[in-house]
Amino acid sequence: MATVVDRYEESVVRAVIHRILVDGVPFRTAVADHEIVALDGVRIGTVATQTLDELNTEQLA
Repeated sequence: MATVVDRYEESVVRAVIHRILVDGVPFRTAVADHEIVALDGVRIGTVATQTLDELNTEQLA
């Protein structure tokens, strides 16, 4: 994820994460309005989803 944040602006990565987690937009579609490679959108979405799942699991424990 650090590589993706270094490659693109942090605000852009945050916007993509928001679109994925809050708006429910598919990973590749979430990057459509930004100049981000679709594969990086998948990386961002995968990490964001896994992190959210881990946080939810910790709260339930």
